[in-house]
Amino acid sequence: MSAKLQGIILVLLGTISYGLPASLIKLSKQDGITEANILFFQFFFGCLALGILYFFSAKKIKTNETPLNSSAKRSLILSGTALALTNSFYFTSLEYVSVAIAAVMLMQSVWITSVLDFIFKKVVPSPIQIISIIVVLVGTIFTADLINTTMVISPFGLFLSFMSGVCYAVTIMVTNNLAPQASAVGRSFYISLGAFIVISLLWGWSINFTIIPLSLKWGMMIACFAIVLPLLLFAKGMPKITAGIGGVLSALELPAAIAFAYFILDEHITLLQFIGVILIFIAISSVNLVRKKIY
Repeated sequence: MSAKLQGIILVLLGTISYGLPASLIKLSKQDGITEANILFFQFFFGCLALGILYFFSAKKIKTNETPLNSSAKRSLILSGTALALTNSFYFTSLEYVSVAIAAVMLMQSVWITSVLDFIFKKVVPSPIQIISIIVVLVGTIFTADLINTTMVISPFGLFLSFMSGVCYAVTIMVTNNLAPQASAVGRSFYISLGAFIVISLLWGWSINFTIIPLSLKWGMMIACFAIVLPLLLFAKGMPKITAGIGGVLSALELPAAIAFAYFILDEHITLLQFIGVILIFIAISSVNLVRKKIY
């Protein structure tokens, strides 16, 4: 098996892993776990696992990597705030809307990132990016089934899931510009540490200590598929492929999340919703391919 094929398989598995946590969260809630317990223990185990990996890899810095100084560490920890808010909004939204709708609203980060680039960096979106934004919005209407007047969707759930997309866009912008030459494990650890601190401040007061054993089980499982496994697979696979291919493969997170919701939670997916997912996938893939040509 060639190195490129190995990289594609590893990144594909990492992307599929990212699609599973939303369904696991739904299942954990059916098991009686609260948002506070899910968020706290997910980031606790994620931060712990990344900390252990970082400790053992700190002495093996590659030639193309730079060590993190105190300033970079503080900035990465602070950037964890956006990640904590992304998860807080996203997880809470699953109480009100389906996984399909929550995942689609999270993917609005594609065009929100372009808007933030224009506001803060004065980067004017290219024609293909503008077209992609329009396609994402059309795909969102289809996937959320907003044209179905008989379907009742929680406006509060839509707002929460959309805010997760806003925070995710901020997370992407901030983290991509912080210590880009440092190791992926080191950057991920300090970001997750910052996120854990914020999660502890936001949700620590409402942790239900009577369900700690169940919380440990679900927290460890969700942390594995949402944080640890994707990081390891991406860190191993991304260097073997081009950024363009990596971007296209990462766009498969949306259909993966919806597929898991269909098979695990038995969420109904209509043909129109499926078409919407395909449109959004095409739009996200196009944006990533364009970014590869630009950068």
